[in-house]
Amino acid sequence: MPLTKDQEKRKIPSKTRGDEKRHDENERFEQLLDKLEEITTKGRLKDMAFNFTDTKQIIKSNFIAGMARGVGLTLGTAVFLAIFALIIAQVVNLPMIGEWIAGLVDEVNRYQQ
Repeated sequence: MPLTKDQEKRKIPSKTRGDEKRHDENERFEQLLDKLEEITTKGRLKDMAFNFTDTKQIIKSNFIAGMARGVGLTLGTAVFLAIFALIIAQVVNLPMIGEWIAGLVDEVNRYQQ
């Protein structure tokens, strides 16, 4: 919203720099932003063009990404279960929890017979 004439008269001048200099800096900043936007847009377009043209490379990269996810999930699950087993092994030594687990094992054995 632009300033009214009365507001323009009462406006206190900047102590550090003049309005003209600030205006020039704002213009340069806007030009830099426009250039940055253009660069990122071209980069995205290049990525999109690559993805639609090189099918073998897409399949290869997706396969490698899927393998990495699978290996990561497997290793993560193994580490989690190992830590969980260590904690349970320590907890079983507690009398109340040990009795409950022993009762649970007895129930499972009775059910199997």
